[in-house]
Amino acid sequence: MAPNSNITRLNSIDALRGLAALIVVIYHARAILWVGLSETWKRYGLSPNINSWLGYATTPFSVGGLAVVLFFVLSGYCIHRKGALALACNPDAKLDIKQFLIRRLWRIYPVYVLSLCITAIIDSYLIAHQSISVLPGQDDSFFAFAMSLLSLQGLAAPQFGSNGVFWTLALELHFYLIYPLLYYISRKYGATKATIVTLIASIAYISFDILSGFSAKLPYRTNGVPIFLPYWFTWGFGFYLAEVEAGRACLPKKFYILSIVGAMLTVPALISGYQPLSYFTSTLTFGWLLWWSTTSHGEFFWKNFFGQMLSKVGTFSYSLYAIHLPCILIFKSLISPKEEPFISLIPAIFAIAVSVICGFLLFIIVERWTLKFPSQLKFLFGSHR
Repeated sequence: MAPNSNITRLNSIDALRGLAALIVVIYHARAILWVGLSETWKRYGLSPNINSWLGYATTPFSVGGLAVVLFFVLSGYCIHRKGALALACNPDAKLDIKQFLIRRLWRIYPVYVLSLCITAIIDSYLIAHQSISVLPGQDDSFFAFAMSLLSLQGLAAPQFGSNGVFWTLALELHFYLIYPLLYYISRKYGATKATIVTLIASIAYISFDILSGFSAKLPYRTNGVPIFLPYWFTWGFGFYLAEVEAGRACLPKKFYILSIVGAMLTVPALISGYQPLSYFTSTLTFGWLLWWSTTSHGEFFWKNFFGQMLSKVGTFSYSLYAIHLPCILIFKSLISPKEEPFISLIPAIFAIAVSVICGFLLFIIVERWTLKFPSQLKFLFGSHR
């Protein structure tokens, strides 16, 4: 997800971004290029085979999609951090909505648009070579492209192309659009009530959806739910953590216990197969990880070599997240013309490396220029307050 460039960057936050991005990349590379746990067990069982034991060791990455929860919490925290500090200094501080939206759209859209274009090019190649990597239900039409630009995929049109992560980028845009409402509620009634609004909205939607099967009836749904409501509390909790940091709210006593309870509830939520529920239950767990990472103990922890490497990846995590899936698909098509998965995880490791390199190149070419607000836009829309 796109980081907030208007505040001082924290090494721990960049490390968490890098960690979340790499987990998602590993999750997809493992799922696309590897034969899977069941087939590996059928072939090797407990025999001393490096391929089998490497596969078994990576089993936790089978739920790597949960790293998206960390992205959402991080996004809510980073987007509101400056606003929370402004409210702490002046309880009547108002949000410049026009400036906020212009800056956020500038920050996210250049990479998003180029990723859509790259996906279209790679899909054309895959389709021309009759690749089975093309996902069922995807649409490579210009209409689907346009609807994705408007973050309406899954609602007004099918998912555009094979890049299944675009649904989360659409939700990110939804969160930006609804943020002024949260800011207003927090300013007028307090951070706790603002967060409770997101909690009630998420619980209400998830409950209604489980009972009615509403999301399953949406004509174009593919990955995730194309409506922000079931994920709003996840983003809203990051928003709340920014308020806590600013001194306008406080965490519950023994917050770590709640995070453990959330992790425990995530197990049956995953078994249920209903993705928004597992995202909801794991929110406090990832929220605790974020909060701990911003403490002195967390900052010290992420200063080790591993944390520094993750932090470097975190600086281009948005580009990596946006482009990694097309990279993995084209890599598989080039090294395995028959599109058969591998018994070894070595190809997946190479695909991960290729994705990281491509993500870094996208950052150098496009994303780093979005970190600064162009003087032309400052002239057109006024200076940021």
